Amino acid sequence: MPVRTRPKIFLIDDHPIVRSGLESEIKSSGEFEHCGSASSIKEGLKAMTFAGPDLLICDVSLQDENGIKELDSLKKKFPDLKIVFLTMHRDWSYLQDAISAGADGYLLKSDSMESIMASIRKILNRGKVFPGEITNFSYDSDWIKKVGEVIQKLTKREAEILHFLSKGRLNREIASELNVSIRTVEAHRASIFKKLEVENVVELTRILVQLESSEKP
Repeated sequence: MPVRTRPKIFLIDDHPIVRSGLESEIKSSGEFEHCGSASSIKEGLKAMTFAGPDLLICDVSLQDENGIKELDSLKKKFPDLKIVFLTMHRDWSYLQDAISAGADGYLLKSDSMESIMASIRKILNRGKVFPGEITNFSYDSDWIKKVGEVIQKLTKREAEILHFLSKGRLNREIASELNVSIRTVEAHRASIFKKLEVENVVELTRILVQLESSEKP
């Protein structure tokens, strides 16, 4: 009877302390095998060819690289590799880019190690993990088209606020940027949510990501 092998995990992060902490947790889990680490994607690509990982945990902002922008080249070289970003960035624009690029997960370094390990298990079991449980964001194409038409009909001010919301800006930041009161921003935000039939920024992000994907050739 063949021995069941443990899933192999490779790490790319330019912070030695972060790598060391993850390596230790992976090794002590007994569930996974730590098959290598690197401080850059360029270095990691060479090592992964021989390591044969099942899952890559990669930072977004590396010293001279952007993990999300390199995701396509990683997928081309390792088509079956699960790719998870572990980052400090809470910006919704980074999250949207990661989802659109085909990442399997987007985890925050502020998450507990227990939560990170649970997410890894889920991803290795063919799940996806994103903040706010943005996992199933596929909508009917006709409905997406209708949403696009609604967005085109937003007022100029609503369109401006929608743009800032899509970048993860807070109400007070939008108010300062547009030189209006927070109450004004809140009123326009409520109007946008009502027109798009969403209840929060998580749902709004799902829609905007799907809309952006549908517009790509």
